[in-house]
Amino acid sequence: MTTPRSIPRVSAKARQYVNEVLDFGFHNCRSPGISARLEQQFAARFGRKYGILHSNGTVTMHTALMAAGVGVGDEVIVPPYTVFSTAAVAIHVGAVPVMADVDPDTWTISPDDLARQITPRTKAVIPVSICGLSVDMDPILDLARQHGLTVIEDNAQCMLGTYKGRLVGSMGQFSSFSFQSSKHMTCGDGGILLCDDEELATRARRAAVLGYSTLSARPGDSVVPEELRCQPAFARHTGLGYNFRLPEIAAAVALGEFERLDELVAMRLAATRCLEEVVRRCDWLVPQKTPEGYVHSYWTYGVRIARDDVDWAELRRRFVAAGGDGFYGAYLPLHREPVFAWLNDEVRRCPERYPQYVGRLPDYRQVRCPIWEAIQPRVMQLKTNYFDLSEAERQAEILDRTLRTF
Repeated sequence: MTTPRSIPRVSAKARQYVNEVLDFGFHNCRSPGISARLEQQFAARFGRKYGILHSNGTVTMHTALMAAGVGVGDEVIVPPYTVFSTAAVAIHVGAVPVMADVDPDTWTISPDDLARQITPRTKAVIPVSICGLSVDMDPILDLARQHGLTVIEDNAQCMLGTYKGRLVGSMGQFSSFSFQSSKHMTCGDGGILLCDDEELATRARRAAVLGYSTLSARPGDSVVPEELRCQPAFARHTGLGYNFRLPEIAAAVALGEFERLDELVAMRLAATRCLEEVVRRCDWLVPQKTPEGYVHSYWTYGVRIARDDVDWAELRRRFVAAGGDGFYGAYLPLHREPVFAWLNDEVRRCPERYPQYVGRLPDYRQVRCPIWEAIQPRVMQLKTNYFDLSEAERQAEILDRTLRTF
């Protein structure tokens, strides 16, 4: 497709679908069917059988773990380069997050280090397609088959990226996507969980909607029919569940944005090409590597500063002073986030409050992921979410002038 020079921040279709919801009104047991359409179409785009909308792209992974039966005493392997959500969901089900280091060039989870972290308690792995780049999935899927692990793809930052000809999101038992406001497509916040196994999808649906006994994996099946729920003898809740539903009005925005997903991703790629031209001319910036056979979707354009005498903060200061949008650093190595040291201290101080972690929780202060720890302080995450290519070109020109000052 031809990439336009500019597109609106919110599509006309999103506004149309929101009006459909408003015209229909808000009812306890009826809807205009927007959520069902989005679940069905999104799943089909990624070659999956079932899609389950959620209120955000964190609780998608939470319900996936619940559906897979992961809980107290189990371990979930995650990479150190990811947002806290990826590990938080393991804690939320009482499991232990275990970090496996990254590949030095792609910055995605290393299959070799992942293999080293597997123990008899390991029950799941959450590979993260960071910055928009797929994980090396084949060896991870092989390890999962050998050890009986559930694979939950965290694709919050990757829409329409591919791995050896396969869409990212089509490979694990589950795949999770985010509709948070910085992502390729958004409705302010939200997410969707994809799955091929009907039983697992049904469990995830019920975990997301208060454990209602009648819910299924069918598109849009997130409420109990009025004729049933009005009965005084109706037993509603046959299992534990949370209230993680996505409101229909948010689903309306998401459906409109989903219908132009190719265009949204194309704009990110076009903005990245502007930045790539600049980075290619700079011999001390090293981009995140995209291996042969992968297609990067560039939620952000990640580069590493390879000159010791260039200070990250000073580079950003000069860029902003010249009119640049700035850039983000990479998140702290996950195990160095203060919440993990706090959790260790809390378990030691009040073991009776955290019996699930006594004798099981690693001392996160002692956890080491040396590859990512060395890379992380030098990473720049350059913005790609431009809706006007003239602005992307202007930012690339400012970046070029800034780099020349070093």
